[in-house]
Amino acid sequence: MQNLDVTIVGAGSAGLTLALLLAEQGLKVALVEKGAEPLPATPAYLRVSALNPASQRVLAHLGVWDGIAAQAAAYQHMQVWDADSFGRIHFAAEPPQPADLGWICDNEAIRQQLYQKVQQQPAIHCYFAAQIQQLVQSEREVLLQLSSGEILLSELLVGADGVNSYVRQQLQLPLTHWDYQQDAIVAVIHCDELHHATARQVFLPTGPLALLPLPDPKHCSIVWSAETSRASELMALDDAAFARALTAASQSVLGCLTLATARSVHPLRMRYASDWVRGRVVLVADAAHSIHPLAGQGMNLGLMDVTALAELLGKQQQAGKPLFAPRVLQAYQRWRKAEAQSMIAAMEAFKRGFSNEQPALKFLRGAGLLLADKLPFVKQQLMAQALGNSGDLPALAKP
Repeated sequence: MQNLDVTIVGAGSAGLTLALLLAEQGLKVALVEKGAEPLPATPAYLRVSALNPASQRVLAHLGVWDGIAAQAAAYQHMQVWDADSFGRIHFAAEPPQPADLGWICDNEAIRQQLYQKVQQQPAIHCYFAAQIQQLVQSEREVLLQLSSGEILLSELLVGADGVNSYVRQQLQLPLTHWDYQQDAIVAVIHCDELHHATARQVFLPTGPLALLPLPDPKHCSIVWSAETSRASELMALDDAAFARALTAASQSVLGCLTLATARSVHPLRMRYASDWVRGRVVLVADAAHSIHPLAGQGMNLGLMDVTALAELLGKQQQAGKPLFAPRVLQAYQRWRKAEAQSMIAAMEAFKRGFSNEQPALKFLRGAGLLLADKLPFVKQQLMAQALGNSGDLPALAKP
């Protein structure tokens, strides 16, 4: 039997980050993961995330950023345009902005770097390939029984176990969800022209297409979000026909495109837990919310969740108060739910606005993008959003 301060279910990037943040506060932590432990491997860039400077600051604090950055592609420019109108906007890394606007990182490479750091922490106990048999909480503790027979007792349990969270399901926490009626096609592509460290996104009538730069100057990761019927048509094409469709959809901004890897397709759904706290159990990251990938903010949102939770628990520690305090967990829920709600609303507004084919609306969104590109104050606000420097940030994430 293990007596712990905190048990974290889920060893994705959010769970690993939280474990490190809590361990540096002197807390005894268990990480429980149903999958295998992350092993060093060459990044394939089949699933990537766009990390912003706010997330970079947190990861740098933990001492893992250099390893992540060595396998990531920094970008200094962002180009966004509407394929169906004249609207476009360009962001560039210019003083006083950071030298890089963000980094395209392989998801598993982030995990690997975090896990290497976790292995150096004697206060963190890891259980991989672990099946949970029972989750029971009382007024004093949370009990987790594994199929191996191991019993973990902790003051607090954190569900960081993704969109299909076992923890959320066991507590029967209500879930709001809707189908975006889009699928995301993901692949690595070869471009005829150099990407010049520029992240690009074009809004098509059937959904947005993102071209994200990778370390190879002629390789990009694509996330092509399309209406489900259109995605099925695209997936049915052979590689050559798909490449032609992709080149046309991107308006040949990087010349002729060809596939460098196989394609995969992922249904897009919004999920939002109505309650993130139940007694001594709290949800973070994708277990609490998942959003449309069009702005690439999913990973950043989750990392801010765990940084905020660690900050609030750290204040309890510093004050010499018990780790578990309902008001602290409620403060976390209010804080991060507000940020998640704002992001979900913004993503839905973008999706609806750019998929509407009414001529008047197409004119207005085109004019709006051009106007935003010309107005310094508006552009600065949009830049702050993209850099993760807006909103109510945890202390470690602030510029």
